[in-house]
Amino acid sequence: MTTRLLEVILPGDQKHEVEQLLEGMNHVGVWYIQLSSGNILVRILSISEDIEEIIDKLSNRFSGESSFRIIIHAIDATIPHPEEADGKSEDYEKNEVNVEKNTKYGQVTREELYEEAIENVKLTRVYIALVILSSIVAVIGVLYNSTAIIIGAMVIAPMLGPNIALSLSAALGDLKLAVKALESNGFGIGITFLISLIVGSLVPVDPSINEIATRTDVGYGHLILALAAGGAGVLSITTGVSAAIVGVMVAVALLPPLVVFGLLLGSGHQIIAFQSLLLFLVNLIAVNLAGVITFSVQGVRPGKWSEIDGAKKTTNYALAIWIILIMLMAFIISISQEW
Repeated sequence: MTTRLLEVILPGDQKHEVEQLLEGMNHVGVWYIQLSSGNILVRILSISEDIEEIIDKLSNRFSGESSFRIIIHAIDATIPHPEEADGKSEDYEKNEVNVEKNTKYGQVTREELYEEAIENVKLTRVYIALVILSSIVAVIGVLYNSTAIIIGAMVIAPMLGPNIALSLSAALGDLKLAVKALESNGFGIGITFLISLIVGSLVPVDPSINEIATRTDVGYGHLILALAAGGAGVLSITTGVSAAIVGVMVAVALLPPLVVFGLLLGSGHQIIAFQSLLLFLVNLIAVNLAGVITFSVQGVRPGKWSEIDGAKKTTNYALAIWIILIMLMAFIISISQEW
């Protein structure tokens, strides 16, 4: 059972109100420390599934206080274990029932998701370098018809973060995050395409080699693969599981088709280049559709009640757009297969 420790800084005269607010809520323990500044430090230890409700109530009540701040710590272990500390009490057994009912989306809080998303959409030198290097490695892997080299490119390709951030922005109704995610994603796609296009115009490209031919044959299986990759990416992040392997899966769906499209277009094979572009677009749309659906099913939403209705509308709009696009892609796939 994973836990989180909240450190909440508040004016000293708010202690009684905090006690009332936390009364009846699920938590392992609460400690109050008087600070020299006159404020109080409230430490709240809770299992991860309940921490979001506590954060929301504290934020809604005290966000107007000038000294208010919440610091979230991930806890590796506590002694005694949460279930052992209150295991003999009837109250805890009742709380356990509430935990099952209130569990939403796993072990990572909305605030942690948002912070990670913000970091993943920054156009830092590291991000730019990883995009360029992964593109170069992928181009070499495709031209040398080497699966091992292409997998190496997938490992370093930073394609999971911006797409997950775009899905999260729809769930939270955050337009600024959506814009940043689109900028980051667009930059990565543009750099990869430009590099492969230049290389394709300079060196001979054989469309019959396996690593190219397999990415100019688009089927419904690719759509299902991308949906699975997008859903797995969101689940890995929201549950605190390492997203490294899932990131490779998303990169497999996105990077090679884009590289093949640039190489074929640069070398003058425009007709079959269209197929690889179609594969890339199918995968891109499916990954984002799966991400929005997964966030929605898990109940990820804004912390303020006043923002929830707007976020629901944004999520519905995003779902409608992605579904229409995926249906359009499926129609184009059926036509291209007949052709």
